[in-house]
Amino acid sequence: MKKIYSFVFAAITSVTFAQQTISFESQEGFITGTIHNQNGWEVTEGSDGVLQNQVITNEFASDGTFSFKNAYEPEFDFQWFPIFGTAKVFDEPSDYTNFSISYDIYVTEQLGSDFEFTAFSVNDDNIFIPVAGVGIENQGQIYVIVDADYGFEILDAEWEVNQWINVKIEVDASEVRYYINNELKYSLENFSNLDITGINMLHNNYGGDAYYDNIKINEEALVTHSANNSHFSLYPNPASDYINIQAGTQAQVNDVTIYNVTGQQVLHSKQSVISVSNLTTGVYIVTITTADGKSETKKFIKN
Repeated sequence: MKKIYSFVFAAITSVTFAQQTISFESQEGFITGTIHNQNGWEVTEGSDGVLQNQVITNEFASDGTFSFKNAYEPEFDFQWFPIFGTAKVFDEPSDYTNFSISYDIYVTEQLGSDFEFTAFSVNDDNIFIPVAGVGIENQGQIYVIVDADYGFEILDAEWEVNQWINVKIEVDASEVRYYINNELKYSLENFSNLDITGINMLHNNYGGDAYYDNIKINEEALVTHSANNSHFSLYPNPASDYINIQAGTQAQVNDVTIYNVTGQQVLHSKQSVISVSNLTTGVYIVTITTADGKSETKKFIKN
């Protein structure tokens, strides 16, 4: 089998990511065929040059006509780790204290490859360091990256063949939060405190393909860093007996869900005043949904 090497980062022509949607459409400058050197994307390099099957395609799309196909490479053997695919380095690193990214993914078969999406940093030795990442595991599970050595945790979530799912990652100065189909599944302490240099989409070549679409970067400023734009206030914080969620003039509380730091739902309410006396001491995430379906996330400390 041919040998696989690494990424080739040529002259990067990407634009700075402040707020952006990437749907791989023609109006964004994409054409069908290899994604290599399109809008700054670079493909993994093999012994005979960059891989050929990492392409923009019109086979499937969750939004529009095109998507990126992270495809099986038949001329290469399988690998222990996901290294086949594409990466994009940002013109300027994104601030780790206020970063979010979401995307849609569609996988064609189980018992094939693991498909991994990572937001990464690159050090002076050109070593990739994960800031956050999600893997669509070959047996139908979903895992998240939880440390700089690519350690992972399996989520209480599953995926099905030939169905689009949405993944969202939020990063701030204290936490990394993982959502599947808009449901918070896991949160943990920010283990890297590194700015995000770029993103990649990789697999380990055991079989099957994944399609990525509708990548949204910093679609909304994170609530913890945009208090002036917040539709809600939460008090007291820290709290011992109750929390009170006060809606602004442009919002109405419709649904409140509280999660612990591992992403487990511990409380659900339709009320704006919520008893938390039965919760154990610690940090909790509160997701507030408005009457028009918009959501906002806040954090509070239970004494």
